[in-house]
Amino acid sequence: MKFLWPRPGQMPRLALLVVVALTAVGLTLTLPAMALPTLTTLFGGQLYYTGGDVTIDILDNNSVFNEILWLRSGSTVIDVANGSQVGSRVTLTKQELADLGIGLGDELQFGIHVQNTSQDFVLGPGSRNADGIDHAYVRSNHANVLVGFEDLFGGGDRDYNDTIFRFSGVTATAPHFALAATPDATHGVPEPAPAILLLTGIGLLGLAYRRR
Repeated sequence: MKFLWPRPGQMPRLALLVVVALTAVGLTLTLPAMALPTLTTLFGGQLYYTGGDVTIDILDNNSVFNEILWLRSGSTVIDVANGSQVGSRVTLTKQELADLGIGLGDELQFGIHVQNTSQDFVLGPGSRNADGIDHAYVRSNHANVLVGFEDLFGGGDRDYNDTIFRFSGVTATAPHFALAATPDATHGVPEPAPAILLLTGIGLLGLAYRRR
């Protein structure tokens, strides 16, 4: 005696589940992963020169003190920007940096001078500061780098937003630890090979027309 499987007009539950599962897997494989922006905040981070001009935008100032951003190269220190001039931009040209002896990949040793207290605080590990504390964070993504300073000796309230600058033409490293990080932009997952799709189709046809 012969039995048809499946019976005419009916689809077994197992076969239906298999079809749904394979469809879901196929959609997952063919859709590229969503790109996540890179956002890494580092206390005690450093800046390195990537070539060309370096621009510095003054984004915010929340301090009662007057702060001057400076750049050191060897024994030379130049004033770069006044932290109270929010919304302004300063450009250090490639030639100006070369004249300071700064080349591709060199560390850019920025810091602030607090005019009211005559104290200086620098980017990088806290060991560079008189109080042994990190006085700036470095927050980077693909486009630019944000730097926020804390201008009180001993760390103050440690909000690191007394003056916030945005740098381009630089990159950041992680000499200490990452406070918050998201992975680099994820890459799209390649679509399944045609052979895999063909085998999947054959399997579904076999389930639909199998006979006992």
